[in-house]
Amino acid sequence: MKICIPIDFKPQGGGFYFIKALSNYLAEQGWVITKRLSDRYDIIFTNHWQVPRAQILRAIRYNPRVIIVQRIDGAAQDYGRYGDADHRQRQVNQLADLTIFQSNYCRYSTREKFPVIVHNGPVINNPVDVDLFNPDGPRLSFPGSVRVACVTWSTNPFKGADYIYEVARRNPEVSFVLCGQYSDTPSIPNIHLQGVLSREELAKTLRSCHVLLTFSQNEACPNHVLEALASGLPILYLDSGAMSEVIGDCGLKVTIETFLSQLKQIMDRREVLSKKARQRVLKHFHPQLVFSRYIDVMQDALKHPTTIPVAYRLWLSWSEPVRLRCWQALTGLRKRFST
Repeated sequence: MKICIPIDFKPQGGGFYFIKALSNYLAEQGWVITKRLSDRYDIIFTNHWQVPRAQILRAIRYNPRVIIVQRIDGAAQDYGRYGDADHRQRQVNQLADLTIFQSNYCRYSTREKFPVIVHNGPVINNPVDVDLFNPDGPRLSFPGSVRVACVTWSTNPFKGADYIYEVARRNPEVSFVLCGQYSDTPSIPNIHLQGVLSREELAKTLRSCHVLLTFSQNEACPNHVLEALASGLPILYLDSGAMSEVIGDCGLKVTIETFLSQLKQIMDRREVLSKKARQRVLKHFHPQLVFSRYIDVMQDALKHPTTIPVAYRLWLSWSEPVRLRCWQALTGLRKRFST
């Protein structure tokens, strides 16, 4: 089997690490992987809007019967991101043969809450590196007897940084270890800002804390939560997006006002919850389980004809001026033979 994944890796955001991990798994299973659109292949894989419609159409020109697989992250509007991102991923989805959603909430948010995605498809949750993120291994030293980890790779206001700052102000006896990008961080003694960390350093930091706190809104399948669960951390979370769906009974819902009482409940049961968190990840989010499911649905898609007739696909793949000239020529021929 040969698959084209024309996405260059960047060490930022969960989507790029997903593509890298998927590529490695497929290669281990004997799949041939290319980034070149002009190669011959059976499947082209895209992540939300990362591969533009124009590139998908080029792929069709080289491989008219190629199966188009689109993994959906969520609606850009749902993250407070505007512009043409949702328009671009809708354009690609109109051509897709297989649409994969990261969670039930992801499917709801992109097909009902914000009608962006045209096609329905299976839900396959994100994987997490259970070897790197685990409860055992090197740890770091942070002050405080109760250490709360917070993680974000984005300064998007929907990530809830301001809520974390307010909780830290109200609870000076708790240490807050902030990993990633946090803008305008106030000078509060119990906030320990770590900045953007390598994945290895993040794993050390997570297992050095007792719980993860997240006020992130409208997440489709939050990677920082999966990494914390894999590290044995119970989760305190804002009830939004796919949080409850992903976390299950391995954490508690929280607001600014209820933080301290919910934290105490977590700490009273932390050993039990820590084991449950790790077990949940191994059962539902293990890479082998997730990626084998990807292989199953892609191989199944290959058994069926493309969503759009091949002739119409090829017509779409040509540029608008070429299509216009072809249409004019066909119109001229019709007139000539009708007289």
